[in-house]
Amino acid sequence: MNNLFFRATLAPYRLDLYNALHTYLNMELYFYRRKDLSQDTNMELLEQQCEFTSHYLDGYELGGSSRKLCKGIYRLLKSNKPDIVIVPEFQIVAIQVWICRFLLKKKFKIVSMCDDSNDMIVNRNNFTIIHEYARRILIPLLDDIIVVEPRVRDWYQQHYTKGIWFPIIRDENKEIKDYQRVIPLSNVLNEKYNLTGKKVVLFVGRLVALKNLSRFLTAVENLKEDCAIIIVGSGEEEIPLKQQAKRINKTIIFTGRLEGDILRAWYNVSDVFVLLSVQEAFGAVTNEALLAGNYVLVSEKAGSNCLIEEHVNGYVVDPYNIDMITENLDRLLSNIKSKNEHITLKPNLMKVSFNERVNNLIKAL
Repeated sequence: MNNLFFRATLAPYRLDLYNALHTYLNMELYFYRRKDLSQDTNMELLEQQCEFTSHYLDGYELGGSSRKLCKGIYRLLKSNKPDIVIVPEFQIVAIQVWICRFLLKKKFKIVSMCDDSNDMIVNRNNFTIIHEYARRILIPLLDDIIVVEPRVRDWYQQHYTKGIWFPIIRDENKEIKDYQRVIPLSNVLNEKYNLTGKKVVLFVGRLVALKNLSRFLTAVENLKEDCAIIIVGSGEEEIPLKQQAKRINKTIIFTGRLEGDILRAWYNVSDVFVLLSVQEAFGAVTNEALLAGNYVLVSEKAGSNCLIEEHVNGYVVDPYNIDMITENLDRLLSNIKSKNEHITLKPNLMKVSFNERVNNLIKAL
């Protein structure tokens, strides 16, 4: 007997969870795309970190990144005889699994994973109207749902008596070792970009309108504290953002898209991390930044604001309020000491433990 897990793609920010589900719940993991086409992820490197064999499903594309009618679902359910099947949020494969359960006359539990933030649910700030209606139709058919922030869990508990909280976080024991390992590379970057003695603010993500970087740069222009700004990523907003940055009397460095060790090295170099999106399901980068010891300024629209304890490891702000962004960024920077000549590992600022949350999830399932 194998429990089953279905998901669109093998997501790097969920890898530790996938490994844990395979280890503790004997889950076989199936994906219906090898790669997220919107991300330039090194899949060979990612698959090497899997403690399971990634299986990929054939099927029929029906349009959209999540609309695929997958082959072999009935056969997998029949042969594996699962107790638990985890399905992606409100997608066609979830309907396929439910229909197959009815046809097989089995009683396995169907659990969905959902990345929606509280803002997306309560304020109906969804990416698409289809997503909103799919939620209404499918939730009554599911046995439970895994969500990324406590307020969303409470909403589902209130409306459907369902909901398990598991944020998008990595195993701190593994990640901190990797941050330690790349300290020499961090020192190379620090020297190369002449950042010794400077306070550094970091952004990592796509350079698109939803990430709200134009307002961020406007807020930077008004800062009292001196700092350098590092922007990691690429996208359609890159040229106008670089033009805006030229008018600001601050060191602003655009690195392009990065991943792996060089990205970890930049987290070591930086002191403050910003995620100021006007729409954001979660924002896994918040967890990455906190693990590397960065204080975080995060949008109230992002689900990852649940990782922030105000005045302890960062602040939650209104992403439309430039004055609020400036004020809180100044506050964080004023409490940070200038770097020594050499970069060292900073204390982990995550207040939520991966292993604790995994144990709670396994018990709930």
